Amino acid sequence: MLFATVGCSFTRGERLFYHKYVEDDELADPEHIGQGNPLRAPIPIFGQVTDGDHMAVATKQDKRFMLDISYTGLLSKRLNCEYLTHSGDNFSNMDRHIQNWVEMSRTIPERKLDFIVLQLTEPQRDLKQFYGGHDGQEFWDKLGSISTPPEEKKKLLHHLEVEIPEQTVSVVLKINKLCKDNDIDLFVWSWTTPIAEMLKDEDFFVKIEYEGKEYISYNQMAKYHNVSLNQIFDSIDTHPNKFFNRVLYDSIIRKLKEKGII
Repeated sequence: MLFATVGCSFTRGERLFYHKYVEDDELADPEHIGQGNPLRAPIPIFGQVTDGDHMAVATKQDKRFMLDISYTGLLSKRLNCEYLTHSGDNFSNMDRHIQNWVEMSRTIPERKLDFIVLQLTEPQRDLKQFYGGHDGQEFWDKLGSISTPPEEKKKLLHHLEVEIPEQTVSVVLKINKLCKDNDIDLFVWSWTTPIAEMLKDEDFFVKIEYEGKEYISYNQMAKYHNVSLNQIFDSIDTHPNKFFNRVLYDSIIRKLKEKGII
């Protein structure tokens, strides 16, 4: 078996190595778990440098640890197989990475993929596809400028909040067909809620299940549970923590069983 995961830093397990330095029971204070003001544990070593420098002082072993406890690493252990993984924005992940993987799977028998997990990131990261610069700064400059007429600002917001998500969904559906045509199962989960609303009824969509309840996005679950690093550690980082990766892994395993893959 071989699988692939693709998304943004959420998928590569950014900063999950915090858990390497703090025991789970230190985060399990029953007086704080699940509450809006959770126990925020200090992180040895990383608490000695500014938040923005944490990745810079992480060792190779730290980065290996964070990947191992990410949902990708957990899937690899459970299925006892290797995997491919990449991170980027939605359009590049689908138009380039997934398409390249599908072609690889089709032409190289030793690299035949069984399934791909696509994590949808913030649609605004795809602004660079339509506006100048690496990060679409031209868009934000126009939106924030006092010289931009109100009606043009309205069009800009519509492009960001409606048109880009709609185009993203259209590409997801095409990618799903491409995968099906090449005997690869596609599974999709979402960071943000609006785009999840547009895809939640699709057969390939992964709803995040925990304690008998379903959440359609990471952001939605974050309203009810401590799923981000900053909710349990003394950090401003909002990437998913170990708990969320485990819950997501469990949800994907359920999907794999539904499809008869495992």
